[in-house]
Amino acid sequence: MKAVALKTKIKQLRFVLTRWVHEQTWAHLENIRTCELDTVLRLLPAGGRILEIGAGTGWQANSLKHRGYEVHAIDLPASNYRENRIWPVIDYDGKNIPFADNTFDVIFSSNALEHIPHIREFQEELHRVLKPAGIAIHVIPSGSWRFWTNVAFFLTVWTFSAPHGEHAKNSFTEIFYFSHRWWARLFTDTGWQVAAYRPNKLFYTGCSIMDARLNIALRKKLSYILGSSCHIFILRENNSS
Repeated sequence: MKAVALKTKIKQLRFVLTRWVHEQTWAHLENIRTCELDTVLRLLPAGGRILEIGAGTGWQANSLKHRGYEVHAIDLPASNYRENRIWPVIDYDGKNIPFADNTFDVIFSSNALEHIPHIREFQEELHRVLKPAGIAIHVIPSGSWRFWTNVAFFLTVWTFSAPHGEHAKNSFTEIFYFSHRWWARLFTDTGWQVAAYRPNKLFYTGCSIMDARLNIALRKKLSYILGSSCHIFILRENNSS
Protein backbone atom coordinates (compact mmCIF):
# COMPACT_ATOMS: atom_id res chain seq x y z
CA MET A 1 0.00 0.00 0.00
CA LYS A 2 2.83 2.36 0.85
CA ALA A 3 4.37 1.74 -2.56
CA VAL A 4 1.06 2.51 -4.28
CA ALA A 5 0.64 5.68 -2.22
CA LEU A 6 4.18 6.78 -3.08
CA LYS A 7 3.59 6.19 -6.79
CA THR A 8 0.36 8.20 -6.57
CA LYS A 9 2.14 11.11 -4.89
CA ILE A 10 4.92 11.02 -7.49
CA LYS A 11 2.36 11.01 -10.26
CA GLN A 12 0.56 13.98 -8.71
CA LEU A 13 3.82 15.86 -8.25
CA ARG A 14 4.82 15.20 -11.84
CA PHE A 15 1.44 16.50 -13.03
CA VAL A 16 1.93 19.73 -11.08
CA LEU A 17 5.49 20.21 -12.31
CA THR A 18 4.69 19.56 -15.97
CA ARG A 19 1.57 21.71 -16.26
CA TRP A 20 3.76 24.58 -17.42
CA VAL A 21 5.57 22.49 -20.08
CA HIS A 22 3.75 22.38 -23.41
CA GLU A 23 4.51 21.07 -26.87
CA GLN A 24 6.01 23.87 -28.93
CA THR A 25 3.79 25.20 -31.70
CA TRP A 26 4.97 26.60 -35.02
CA ALA A 27 3.21 29.90 -34.34
CA HIS A 28 5.08 30.33 -31.07
CA LEU A 29 8.44 29.42 -32.62
CA GLU A 30 7.83 31.88 -35.45
CA ASN A 31 7.12 34.65 -32.93
CA ILE A 32 10.45 33.94 -31.23
CA ARG A 33 12.40 33.84 -34.48
CA THR A 34 10.69 37.03 -35.67
CA CYS A 35 11.77 38.81 -32.50
CA GLU A 36 15.35 37.55 -32.95
CA LEU A 37 15.35 38.57 -36.60
CA ASP A 38 14.21 42.07 -35.65
CA THR A 39 17.31 42.32 -33.45
CA VAL A 40 19.52 41.05 -36.27
CA LEU A 41 18.04 43.56 -38.71
CA ARG A 42 19.22 46.41 -36.50
CA LEU A 43 22.76 45.06 -36.86
CA LEU A 44 22.74 44.67 -40.65
CA PRO A 45 24.01 47.16 -43.22
CA ALA A 46 21.34 49.04 -45.17
CA GLY A 47 21.49 46.67 -48.13
CA GLY A 48 23.55 44.02 -49.88
CA ARG A 49 23.75 40.30 -50.61
CA ILE A 50 23.03 37.91 -47.76
CA LEU A 51 23.74 34.19 -47.53
CA GLU A 52 21.68 32.31 -44.95
CA ILE A 53 23.21 29.07 -43.67
CA GLY A 54 20.77 26.34 -42.59
CA ALA A 55 17.72 28.21 -43.84
CA GLY A 56 15.08 25.61 -42.93
CA THR A 57 11.76 26.54 -44.52
CA GLY A 58 13.24 29.79 -45.80
CA TRP A 59 10.81 32.11 -44.03
CA GLN A 60 13.64 34.20 -42.54
CA ALA A 61 15.20 34.48 -46.00
CA ASN A 62 11.81 35.57 -47.30
CA SER A 63 11.53 38.18 -44.56
CA LEU A 64 14.99 39.53 -45.35
CA LYS A 65 14.06 39.72 -49.02
CA HIS A 66 11.06 41.87 -48.17
CA ARG A 67 13.38 44.18 -46.23
CA GLY A 68 15.27 44.93 -49.45
CA TYR A 69 18.16 42.46 -49.35
CA GLU A 70 19.31 40.11 -52.10
CA VAL A 71 19.08 36.79 -50.30
CA HIS A 72 20.42 33.34 -51.06
CA ALA A 73 19.78 30.44 -48.71
CA ILE A 74 21.27 26.96 -48.37
CA ASP A 75 20.47 23.86 -46.35
CA LEU A 76 20.93 20.11 -46.43
CA PRO A 77 18.64 18.06 -48.68
CA ALA A 78 17.86 15.92 -45.61
CA SER A 79 16.57 18.93 -43.66
CA ASN A 80 13.44 18.25 -41.61
CA TYR A 81 11.97 21.42 -43.06
CA ARG A 82 12.49 20.54 -46.73
CA GLU A 83 8.86 19.67 -47.43
CA ASN A 84 7.63 22.93 -45.89
CA ARG A 85 9.87 25.35 -47.75
CA ILE A 86 8.39 28.68 -48.77
CA TRP A 87 11.62 29.93 -50.35
CA PRO A 88 13.93 28.50 -53.05
CA VAL A 89 16.46 27.11 -50.58
CA ILE A 90 19.46 25.60 -52.36
CA ASP A 91 20.45 22.07 -51.34
CA TYR A 92 24.18 21.60 -50.68
CA ASP A 93 26.45 18.91 -49.28
CA GLY A 94 27.00 20.59 -45.92
CA LYS A 95 30.67 21.29 -46.62
CA ASN A 96 31.11 23.16 -49.90
CA ILE A 97 29.11 26.37 -50.26
CA PRO A 98 27.98 26.56 -53.92
CA PHE A 99 29.02 30.16 -54.54
CA ALA A 100 32.14 31.90 -55.80
CA ASP A 101 34.72 33.67 -53.64
CA ASN A 102 33.87 37.12 -52.24
CA THR A 103 30.19 36.90 -53.13
CA PHE A 104 28.34 38.09 -50.03
CA ASP A 105 28.20 41.20 -47.90
CA VAL A 106 26.61 39.30 -45.01
CA ILE A 107 26.54 35.70 -43.84
CA PHE A 108 23.66 34.93 -41.50
CA SER A 109 22.70 31.84 -39.53
CA SER A 110 20.04 31.22 -36.92
CA ASN A 111 20.40 28.20 -34.65
CA ALA A 112 22.39 26.34 -37.28
CA LEU A 113 26.10 26.30 -36.42
CA GLU A 114 25.64 23.96 -33.46
CA HIS A 115 24.45 21.29 -35.93
CA ILE A 116 27.62 21.39 -38.07
CA PRO A 117 30.07 18.72 -36.82
CA HIS A 118 33.01 20.07 -38.86
CA ILE A 119 32.41 23.57 -37.54
CA ARG A 120 36.06 24.71 -37.57
CA GLU A 121 36.73 23.57 -41.13
CA PHE A 122 33.45 25.11 -42.23
CA GLN A 123 34.67 28.56 -41.18
CA GLU A 124 37.09 28.45 -44.12
CA GLU A 125 34.14 28.25 -46.50
CA LEU A 126 32.45 31.19 -44.77
CA HIS A 127 35.64 33.25 -45.09
CA ARG A 128 35.89 32.29 -48.75
CA VAL A 129 32.43 33.46 -49.85
CA LEU A 130 32.34 36.58 -47.65
CA LYS A 131 33.62 39.86 -49.08
CA PRO A 132 36.68 41.31 -47.27
CA ALA A 133 34.62 44.09 -45.67
CA GLY A 134 31.63 41.85 -44.99
CA ILE A 135 30.20 40.64 -41.69
CA ALA A 136 28.91 37.34 -40.34
CA ILE A 137 26.02 37.30 -37.88
CA HIS A 138 25.23 34.10 -36.01
CA VAL A 139 22.37 33.43 -33.60
CA ILE A 140 23.40 30.46 -31.44
CA PRO A 141 21.81 28.68 -28.44
CA SER A 142 23.25 29.65 -25.08
CA GLY A 143 24.24 27.66 -22.03
CA SER A 144 21.13 29.04 -20.31
CA TRP A 145 18.95 27.56 -23.07
CA ARG A 146 20.66 24.20 -22.62
CA PHE A 147 20.31 24.25 -18.82
CA TRP A 148 16.61 25.13 -18.76
CA THR A 149 15.88 22.76 -21.63
CA ASN A 150 17.46 19.99 -19.53
CA VAL A 151 15.19 20.91 -16.63
CA ALA A 152 12.04 21.09 -18.76
CA PHE A 153 12.86 17.84 -20.57
CA PHE A 154 13.46 15.97 -17.31
CA LEU A 155 10.19 17.20 -15.81
CA THR A 156 8.35 16.16 -18.97
CA VAL A 157 9.66 12.61 -19.48
CA TRP A 158 11.74 11.96 -16.34
CA THR A 159 14.89 11.20 -18.24
CA PHE A 160 17.78 13.20 -19.64
CA SER A 161 17.83 14.50 -23.18
CA ALA A 162 20.43 13.83 -25.84
CA PRO A 163 22.70 16.68 -26.98
CA HIS A 164 21.01 19.21 -29.21
CA GLY A 165 24.08 19.91 -31.33
CA GLU A 166 27.10 18.06 -32.65
CA HIS A 167 29.89 19.26 -30.37
CA ALA A 168 29.20 17.79 -26.93
CA LYS A 169 28.94 14.21 -25.70
CA ASN A 170 25.90 14.85 -23.53
CA SER A 171 23.38 17.53 -22.64
CA PHE A 172 25.26 18.52 -19.49
CA THR A 173 28.65 19.25 -21.05
CA GLU A 174 26.72 20.98 -23.82
CA ILE A 175 26.00 23.76 -21.34
CA PHE A 176 29.68 24.69 -21.64
CA TYR A 177 29.80 24.11 -25.41
CA PHE A 178 26.95 26.58 -25.80
CA SER A 179 28.61 29.19 -23.60
CA HIS A 180 29.74 32.59 -24.84
CA ARG A 181 33.32 31.66 -23.97
CA TRP A 182 33.35 28.51 -26.11
CA TRP A 183 31.89 30.18 -29.18
CA ALA A 184 34.06 33.28 -28.87
CA ARG A 185 37.17 31.09 -28.66
CA LEU A 186 36.11 29.08 -31.70
CA PHE A 187 35.56 32.21 -33.76
CA THR A 188 38.85 33.86 -32.82
CA ASP A 189 40.72 30.60 -33.44
CA THR A 190 39.27 30.37 -36.94
CA GLY A 191 40.21 33.83 -38.20
CA TRP A 192 37.35 36.01 -37.00
CA GLN A 193 37.26 39.15 -34.94
CA VAL A 194 34.24 39.40 -32.64
CA ALA A 195 33.13 42.90 -33.61
CA ALA A 196 30.12 42.86 -31.28
CA TYR A 197 28.14 40.54 -29.08
CA ARG A 198 24.74 40.68 -27.45
CA PRO A 199 22.29 38.21 -25.91
CA ASN A 200 18.96 37.86 -27.65
CA LYS A 201 17.18 38.90 -24.42
CA LEU A 202 14.51 36.21 -24.72
CA PHE A 203 13.88 33.25 -22.43
CA TYR A 204 12.65 30.01 -23.98
CA THR A 205 13.55 26.33 -23.97
CA GLY A 206 13.56 23.34 -26.32
CA CYS A 207 10.73 21.79 -24.30
CA SER A 208 8.46 24.78 -24.57
CA ILE A 209 7.64 26.40 -21.24
CA MET A 210 4.07 27.73 -21.47
CA ASP A 211 4.45 28.08 -25.26
CA ALA A 212 2.48 31.09 -26.53
CA ARG A 213 0.76 31.43 -23.14
CA LEU A 214 3.97 33.12 -22.00
CA ASN A 215 4.17 36.06 -24.39
CA ILE A 216 7.25 37.72 -25.84
CA ALA A 217 7.10 40.68 -23.44
CA LEU A 218 7.22 38.37 -20.42
CA ARG A 219 9.96 36.26 -22.00
CA LYS A 220 12.07 39.37 -22.39
CA LYS A 221 11.66 40.17 -18.71
CA LEU A 222 12.43 36.58 -17.67
CA SER A 223 15.69 36.67 -19.64
CA TYR A 224 17.11 39.13 -17.11
CA ILE A 225 16.49 36.56 -14.35
CA LEU A 226 16.89 33.17 -16.04
CA GLY A 227 19.28 34.14 -18.83
CA SER A 228 18.95 34.71 -22.56
CA SER A 229 18.40 31.67 -24.72
CA CYS A 230 20.68 32.70 -27.58
CA HIS A 231 23.92 34.52 -28.28
CA ILE A 232 24.19 36.92 -31.20
CA PHE A 233 27.73 37.23 -32.54
CA ILE A 234 28.75 39.83 -35.12
CA LEU A 235 32.02 38.85 -36.76
CA ARG A 236 34.48 40.45 -39.14
CA GLU A 237 37.53 39.09 -40.87
CA ASN A 238 40.59 39.17 -38.62
CA ASN A 239 43.05 40.72 -41.07
CA SER A 240 45.93 40.31 -38.63
CA SER A 241 45.67 36.51 -38.71
